[in-house]
Amino acid sequence: MPLAKLRDALKMSASTLLFELSALEKLGVVKREGSLVFLTELGERVASIISTVEPLKSLSFLSLAGLRPLVVWLLLSPLLPLAAATLLAGWVTALAVGSFLSPPLSMIYVMYVGHYLPSLLSLSPPLSLIVSLISVAGLLLGIYSASRRRLGLSKIVAGLFPLAIYPTVHLALVWLAQTFELSYLVAISQVLLFVSLLLTATVFATVYSIEMGATYETSLIRSLLAFFVVPALLYLAPLR
Repeated sequence: MPLAKLRDALKMSASTLLFELSALEKLGVVKREGSLVFLTELGERVASIISTVEPLKSLSFLSLAGLRPLVVWLLLSPLLPLAAATLLAGWVTALAVGSFLSPPLSMIYVMYVGHYLPSLLSLSPPLSLIVSLISVAGLLLGIYSASRRRLGLSKIVAGLFPLAIYPTVHLALVWLAQTFELSYLVAISQVLLFVSLLLTATVFATVYSIEMGATYETSLIRSLLAFFVVPALLYLAPLR
């Protein structure tokens, strides 16, 4: 890039730019040829790393999934209670259906186990259903208490909707896999499991930051720990 164009892009004075370029030249990441500035091979590698890590400074890259605007709209919508009630009913129904499959689908904490998912458990169908319902109730009550009763049930459910819709999606994919002998759909469902946990962290962080007045970055870090990192570690240590 020409020096003049680089100076305009960075909005630097000529003296400041030359000082910075001189320091970068000593590090071996840029070189100058006349009025042109180039990245060296080392500079290209450094630039690639920086461009990858840069979004992590604010963690805003996770909000690009398009869910944040949807959640904000939902929180402000008069349809929020109806949407939350429908979502919660569908969540419980899917868990009830899944608990009577073989092996039963169970929810423990925020993990889904059994029925072709990680960490198979030897739970009877009634026990599987009880464990799942206790997990859902415990999760909702735990968040309600942790928020000092400032987050209502509808808003909590809205924040957990990727986690809530996953069992329905999983059961549908398993049914399709069994009906049409498409075994790869089960593997896709396992991938979607971790995607749903990651999306749950981003969505809940949005709800929490808006309703509690916390920064999105702080809320996202905590949500990632609770809804993604901890479950992922538990999946690596199969339950027996």
